Amino acid sequence: MAKEWTLLVLCGILGSGLSAKPSWFRNISTNLFKSPGDILIGGLFPINELTSELSKRVKPDDLECNSISTYGLSLALAMKFSLDEINAKENLLPGITLGFESYDSCMQPAVVMRPVLQLLTKESTEELDVTCNYTDYKPRVIAIIGPNSSELVPVIGKLIGFFLMPLISYGATSDMFSDKETFPSFMRTVPSDRWQVAAMVQLLKEFGWNWVSVVGSDDEYGQKGQQQFSSMANEESICVAYQGLIPVYSDPEQAVKEILNRIVDAKVGVVVVFSLPKPARDFFIEVIKRNMTGVWVASTAWALNDVVSTLPGINSIGTVLAFADITRPLDLFTPYIRELFTKMEEMQIPQEPDTEISPLDNPCTRCSHLSQANVSMVEIKLVQRSAFSVYTAVYCVAHALHDLLGCNATHCTLNPKTNNVYPWQVPMSTCSSDCGIGQVRRVKGFHSCCFDCIDCKEGTFLNSSDDIQCKSCPAGQWSTLRSTSCVYPIYTYLDWSNYESIGLILGGILVLVSHVWVGALFFRHRGTPLVKTAGGPLTGLMLLSLAGECISLVLFLGQPGDVVCRLQEPLNAFFPTVVLSVILTISLQIVCITEFPEKSSDHLDNIRGRGSLFVILGCCGLQAGLCGWYAQEAPSLTQYVASLEVTYVKTFLRCPVEPMLNFGLMLGFNVVLALVSFMATFMALKPPGQYNLARDITISTLSYCVIWVMFIPIYTSLNDKEKSIAQVGVSLLSNMGLVATYFFPKCQLLVKHPELNTDDHFRTFLEGVPPTPPEES
Repeated sequence: MAKEWTLLVLCGILGSGLSAKPSWFRNISTNLFKSPGDILIGGLFPINELTSELSKRVKPDDLECNSISTYGLSLALAMKFSLDEINAKENLLPGITLGFESYDSCMQPAVVMRPVLQLLTKESTEELDVTCNYTDYKPRVIAIIGPNSSELVPVIGKLIGFFLMPLISYGATSDMFSDKETFPSFMRTVPSDRWQVAAMVQLLKEFGWNWVSVVGSDDEYGQKGQQQFSSMANEESICVAYQGLIPVYSDPEQAVKEILNRIVDAKVGVVVVFSLPKPARDFFIEVIKRNMTGVWVASTAWALNDVVSTLPGINSIGTVLAFADITRPLDLFTPYIRELFTKMEEMQIPQEPDTEISPLDNPCTRCSHLSQANVSMVEIKLVQRSAFSVYTAVYCVAHALHDLLGCNATHCTLNPKTNNVYPWQVPMSTCSSDCGIGQVRRVKGFHSCCFDCIDCKEGTFLNSSDDIQCKSCPAGQWSTLRSTSCVYPIYTYLDWSNYESIGLILGGILVLVSHVWVGALFFRHRGTPLVKTAGGPLTGLMLLSLAGECISLVLFLGQPGDVVCRLQEPLNAFFPTVVLSVILTISLQIVCITEFPEKSSDHLDNIRGRGSLFVILGCCGLQAGLCGWYAQEAPSLTQYVASLEVTYVKTFLRCPVEPMLNFGLMLGFNVVLALVSFMATFMALKPPGQYNLARDITISTLSYCVIWVMFIPIYTSLNDKEKSIAQVGVSLLSNMGLVATYFFPKCQLLVKHPELNTDDHFRTFLEGVPPTPPEES
């Protein structure tokens, strides 16, 4: 009996010892998000959830995050717990205290930038200095813990990397952040998605499942995970029947229905869901509605999340195989939170939350009402697992500072109160730094640990970090400097939304408007002497051809194709031929009147009738032959692209202008027509007191010749994109030049001086009466 009592006493003593609170619990501060210290650490946590609609955002400051996320708040408290525990240890950073500032990320890029800029401000100020060198710049924090999402790291990672401030994430798993070139100061305490994807593929291979679908959330996490899984699955002969993305920033209902329809059509029994929790919830709500069953392979982001596991009817969807990171429980975390909330409950003063306080000052105004009744929020399994990642991230910073400050169990060599400590400083002792991506090692001296890093040049790549030399790209592919793979080239073109394209389109519209206006004015005055001498019905043909050329220039915009390339240059050359051939017929009439006055009245009708028709048809027929010859000899776009020697990753693609001889003949023929008309009218006498038709032809054909002759040397010195822009621009300019110099003077007479639109004012050209030189006085 005495022994039994002795055992009970011992158990009671041991039990009371185990349940005793650590002494440092007595010093817990009730300030949840800020604490002073010799060195500050920043924290980014999804403390609140978005309550604004992104589609209605019109100002850079009207996003609201007013719904508390107990998960994000719990992680912020895990950071506070970790730092209080570290400060209580006398042998880790003796004589030095760590403080912190935690901010809300709201899981939104537009929200997270404000606290990041705040954390980068100069120590003890609210100012962010702009300098050329940040080596001696001391920001307010030494490192940042977070963010929790792969979606936010691309937004802030490069900015923080510029300062070389450690950014230690407890939840961003995308493999792209392992690139130290792009994210030089990014670290994490969770495994990369590459390991998770590899495990998924091995699981499918183990069960012999080789016909699967992959669904991801339409964000950085889901997109990269889906891509990596598809790539690894292909290497293991696992066929991906369908891939779909669940919208994150818009209503996903219709997209989810389409995804499920495609999964059903593909007759797939296994679906890998690589998604954030909320998109996964939206996805499985529809799965439950349809009573679909199958095997669902869950990624770590939603595998243990309550928003999915607590859905009504989730047990009816079949089998869920979930992946989760290995962690260990934090035994003191829950007792710490209980003690913290007890203190807060005792200190509470009943008041309404102040909505005017900035989120930078207090990211959770309603958290002042937390009490012991809220302790359960940190006991959730997902929180317990994620809290360990936050805990290890904080301890990483503490141990790095322990080494940087030269600390032992009793004191530190450096003191942040008197010595400058910068975020970019974790000590090194290496002969050579690790080579970067796309660099090979060239050993120097007698030691293999000493080497130079040689960049892989353009057109070569480093297949593996173990390779001793860069490999050349295969035919048809190219690479940029320091590449790890080669890619097929990307071709750009004059897209409709480009500034250059928009400018050309507006110019074309302006020219077309001038055609319509001139055409309407001439049609209104059809049959009058002026319109007859200008060409009569042929002026309509001229204006239609000018409009046709203007419209055909759209073939130079947008993505080129084989058919488009066959038509581009021929149409651009043929339409001006029609206009210039009509002008040529009028020029011949002027020559007949001025050079052969005694015969002009007898033959003028024939020249204007059948003669003009033969000239126009002859010129157009000859140009059509040249255009047909060009189209036949020119290579198709497909053939042209296949024949290119690829020495680029990205380049502008235009239709091949080959053979140059044929191209020159088409344009040269038009210049010859204009030149003949110019020579025919250049020396023609001005009819005294009558309209000078020869002047309009002289000026219009001269302007056309000058424009296209100047185009030749300019064209040859331009790159492909500039050549396309220049040709369209010069075509519009020459088109407008013909309208302005040939038609506008006649329009001015019709509008300003209609009294001159008489037979007397145009008698020389209407009746074939030769002009009489003015008498000398």
